[in-house]
Amino acid sequence: MSIFGQKNPNKETERKKLSFRQWIQFLKVLNLKEKWAFFISLLVFFGSLTFLLTSAYYKNTITVPSDSGFLKSGMVGQPQFINPLYAYSSNIDRALVEMIFSSLMTYDEQGNIVPDLIEEYRITDNGKTIEFSIKENVKWNDDKPLTVDDIVFTVHLVQDSDFMSPLRANWQTIEVEKTSDYKGLIKFKQPYSGALELLTNLKIMPQHIWENANFLGMTSNSELNLISPIGSGPYKISKVEQKENKSVKSVTLVANKNYYNSPAHIQKIQIIFFDSQDEIFNALKRGAITVGEIENSEKYDLEKIKNLNHYLLSSPDYFSIFFNNNKDPFKDKNIRIALTAGINKQEVLNKVLNNRGQIINSPLLSGFYNGITESEKTIAYDSENSNQLLNKAGFILNNGLREKTIQKTSGFKFSKIMQTGSTGPEVSKLQECLAQDPEIYPSGEIIGTFGENTKKAVIAFQEKYKDEILVPNGLSAGTGKVSAATIRKLNDICFVVPAETKVLSFKIKTGDTTTLITAANNLKEQWAKLGIQVEIEILNSSEMKRVIRERDFEVLLFGEKLGMIPDLLSYWHSSQIIDPGLNLAIYQNTDLDTLLEKQRTYSDFMNEERLKTLQSIQDILISDAPAVYLYSPYTIFIANKNLKGVELTKIADSSRIFSNIGKWYINEKRVWK
Repeated sequence: MSIFGQKNPNKETERKKLSFRQWIQFLKVLNLKEKWAFFISLLVFFGSLTFLLTSAYYKNTITVPSDSGFLKSGMVGQPQFINPLYAYSSNIDRALVEMIFSSLMTYDEQGNIVPDLIEEYRITDNGKTIEFSIKENVKWNDDKPLTVDDIVFTVHLVQDSDFMSPLRANWQTIEVEKTSDYKGLIKFKQPYSGALELLTNLKIMPQHIWENANFLGMTSNSELNLISPIGSGPYKISKVEQKENKSVKSVTLVANKNYYNSPAHIQKIQIIFFDSQDEIFNALKRGAITVGEIENSEKYDLEKIKNLNHYLLSSPDYFSIFFNNNKDPFKDKNIRIALTAGINKQEVLNKVLNNRGQIINSPLLSGFYNGITESEKTIAYDSENSNQLLNKAGFILNNGLREKTIQKTSGFKFSKIMQTGSTGPEVSKLQECLAQDPEIYPSGEIIGTFGENTKKAVIAFQEKYKDEILVPNGLSAGTGKVSAATIRKLNDICFVVPAETKVLSFKIKTGDTTTLITAANNLKEQWAKLGIQVEIEILNSSEMKRVIRERDFEVLLFGEKLGMIPDLLSYWHSSQIIDPGLNLAIYQNTDLDTLLEKQRTYSDFMNEERLKTLQSIQDILISDAPAVYLYSPYTIFIANKNLKGVELTKIADSSRIFSNIGKWYINEKRVWK
């Protein structure tokens, strides 16, 4: 009680806490309808609370890749040198080097060249010098810092003929200079439009590991070339599993935690090596591997693999028919154009690649390279035009085959008037001709002097062919003098070489892959419809190398690789017609040579004048038809649908699939904004 005789108001409003048992008693006083109403209200309350909390969580968080996951990839073949100096000749080695080592520049998802180790760069000295600085937080797998010393060391290794690197040819005249630990200069003899792409192909090697190695020591070191190479890329090797026969079964890589860019999301990758594309395809179907590259062929029905994504990636690879322009009939431009116009490229693409590729009309791949458009000089498929050109070249259709009659001559023709007393080589030829008929010239003596016996023989000859020699001249008997009418008849029957009938036929030489064999057979079928006889010879890789080296072919079906910055000089300049040059068509054109040299001299590869030069190069190669440019295949990359972040559209070659692997991820997580 208060002093006023009333209850304390604080105690009046005080609420006792109800225990769970008391709550149960509360429920007992409710009827069924009230209980339902209570529980529904309670459910709505907690549902609303959950919804509000969940909404607030999703509104204030975002999904990001989780640094976790395990990826299995399949490749056909075996690794040999996970070493930037020697990886160039092997697709598997290049792919592994791509993940383990770093380069000064690299490619993004659209094939653009962007900095990798380089922090900043600028091109000076009218395009002949690249001044650059590299990132200062780069470390090798053994925690040693990567500096410009390693870059200088790598370039010198490439340039050293003792180490026999396939990269040497591109770096022979280039100088690299250190200006500080993290800055340097790259100097060219002249401006070069492909300079930045050279820097993408140069993977940097650690000087502190290899500085005392010679060629034998470097190439025989399996520990550093396979088991545990020291690199600076997004991954490093943790395990190499070998079979009983010592071949490599798999290579396991783990994410490099010290990677100078954002560390890779996928923490572990296992590369499993198979013997064939069929094994890769079957492993993908049954889920034994997560990703794999499939040969671009109609042989593989990708629609059967329902749980996988198919990535069709454009690349600067292309396949062509190369004519040997040094041999007949390919010296004739009309023949080359006729053969080009006689090919339905869409049919080839369908047969060979199941339409998984692009038809091309020049090696500059319009539609792939920025700034390069289709030429108006394109030779379209036109069988009627092809037939007309073949007829014009003298190859006429006869019983299903194209034949050409070639008149031949010994090169000797009578031209002088001869009579008794004449002497010299032409008299000897006269006696040689007359002696072919013993009835005309019984003695058959060849003495070079026109005597009485020769005169009698000439009279006999004239009277034998009197209708052509004597009658037109109003004569009834031979004169023994060789003049105009007699000369004409002598030239008709003496020293004449019979005409030769030549069939338009040739042999296609090509490699022993499924796609090349299919393409060769389809070309044979298409040209057969024009009356052209084609034989196919399939070669293994060593035989193909010899044929290319010696230019031992009439027609070659073969593929070539360009870079992301197009430069055709090595493939079409007349200086490259002899091995190791790559002018396979043995094609020479002085105007083209000038343009090929000019397009290299622009430091900015997108310079407007350079693009115009490339267009002119394209026009010449199309209109002169030294080759038939067939198709550019897509690289088919297959990945499990759980794999995300694969945003590739263009790649320089299939080994570059892993260029952006650091952005791939399998799992996700949510983080607060």
